[in-house]
Amino acid sequence: MNKKAILVGFVLIVSTMVNGCAANHELPTMASRSTRNNVFSEISNSEAKKDEAITNIEFSVKSISLRMFEFYAKHSDPPFRVYLNIDGQTTILDTEPVLEKQAPAGSNTSESGTGWRYQFNKRIAIAPGKHKLTIMIPVDNVTVERDIELHAGVNTITLIPIYKKISSRPHRRQHFSGGVRTLEIKIN
Repeated sequence: MNKKAILVGFVLIVSTMVNGCAANHELPTMASRSTRNNVFSEISNSEAKKDEAITNIEFSVKSISLRMFEFYAKHSDPPFRVYLNIDGQTTILDTEPVLEKQAPAGSNTSESGTGWRYQFNKRIAIAPGKHKLTIMIPVDNVTVERDIELHAGVNTITLIPIYKKISSRPHRRQHFSGGVRTLEIKIN
């Protein structure tokens, strides 16, 4: 009887995980649809023009797909990507993660512990003014929309992850192993 209950429980857990991941496959398709392609252009450091808003987009996040003993799996299907849509034009922020074994100062922070560090960076040129920014993280089923205003010159959009609270660590509040709940957007 106990073995049957354990087997049924295991099957339920695995099917829930598979269904959750399968549902996330639709988000990248929806997010990657651009309705326009003339809103911004991706640039390198030397391509800046005078009357443009040169915008650096920065996002550092720690994540883990699965942990078994001392094995830490990164996201691969789907990969951990960020879809950025500004006024109907979409670009994908993509990077290779680095396994971060050292915890930041203080073991009570939301990013303490071993996990994969994703450091996303993109530089775009866009017309100064008001724009609608939509950020999607399909792996965590997160979509954040915000109206922004960019000025001529250099601007920086910093995305700060707000992690989910996980039940196994109620005393630690949010933790990266629970995934991203939402994003805080700062513009300088």
